Amino acid sequence: MEHFNRYPIILLGNGTLHRGCKMRQTILAVLSLSTLAVLLTGCGGDMVLLNSKGPVAQGQSDLMMTAIYLMLLVVIPSAIMALWFGWKYRASNKDADYRPTWAHSTVIEIVVWGIPCIIIGILAYLTWWGSHKYDPYRPLESDKAPLTVQVISEQFKWVFVYPEQNIATVNEVRFPEKTPVNFNITSNFTMNSFFIPQLAGQIYAMAGMQTQLHMLADTQGVYRGFSSNYSGYGFTQMRFLAHSVSEPAFAEWVAAVKAGNGTSVNPEAVQKTILDQAEFATLRDGNRSKYQIESMVANAKTDLEKKLAATAEAEGPYPTKPHPVTYYSSVEPKLFESVINKYMSNYHGADHSAAGTHEAAASDAHADVEPASSVVGE
Repeated sequence: MEHFNRYPIILLGNGTLHRGCKMRQTILAVLSLSTLAVLLTGCGGDMVLLNSKGPVAQGQSDLMMTAIYLMLLVVIPSAIMALWFGWKYRASNKDADYRPTWAHSTVIEIVVWGIPCIIIGILAYLTWWGSHKYDPYRPLESDKAPLTVQVISEQFKWVFVYPEQNIATVNEVRFPEKTPVNFNITSNFTMNSFFIPQLAGQIYAMAGMQTQLHMLADTQGVYRGFSSNYSGYGFTQMRFLAHSVSEPAFAEWVAAVKAGNGTSVNPEAVQKTILDQAEFATLRDGNRSKYQIESMVANAKTDLEKKLAATAEAEGPYPTKPHPVTYYSSVEPKLFESVINKYMSNYHGADHSAAGTHEAAASDAHADVEPASSVVGE
């Protein structure tokens, strides 16, 4: 009985007693808003989602905050009324009206149903408008020609190819300020998510497919980028820096990388010559821990188990820190397309990749897939 009387008694319109429910709802609302404030920091404590540096990110941030303010029109009055009801109808208040036969109020019905319906209608329109306005596939309007960057999600790092400049980088991307950047994105392993919170929304990177993201940086600066989709033990190390620089600085950086002197701009980077198929294959990290690999090698019995153990041993354990920034003075032609086509061959029964070494594997894959396709067709 002592526990039962801990919460105030609230008399509802239908005459039922309701103890402490409103108070618990208020506490949940406060906790939800506090959690939202933490999440808006982007887990970095610098409020990146509310510190936009580009028109796309700014528009998405404004849309998000508008939706939050509209919802607070319901949350805040509800929280205030929950506290007020709890105080007004507390057990010690003998002056509170007691109306056991009260059951209906047209005004209350209009308020509690009309206002939420209006807010939902506004949110629906804003969602429809925003999904078209900030469509990641929609090119940005600008007087300047866009810069094209091809992005490959590798295990566990990001590879950036500049087809027009014929250079490539790992875990770093640079572009001129106030210039539209068109990212063409794919993956060389499982699905990932490409995300630079202060400049644009996230977009998925998927094997055998090409997604797009258009963005623009209003000011010079260095912005954090990362993978926002779990893709294995080492995905937390898929972090990179996006540098928005002046046009002369960008041209200087491109010239330095092409000349094999990219470290003059970034002394912490590693400069290499060409990013071809052989070099690209070395960029893949392992996806198992050291102890998992040792267990696989020790317990391998069948030929398949020995093959998998040998592959895991050759790849090594998953990374515990991001791959160092790496510059390449040149890139093998159509490297980006070959990554996409390597996976597309499994679906279309023909090898579309640039490297001829994949022809036999593609033919074997087609031979295995064809009977299954026939069965499905029947």
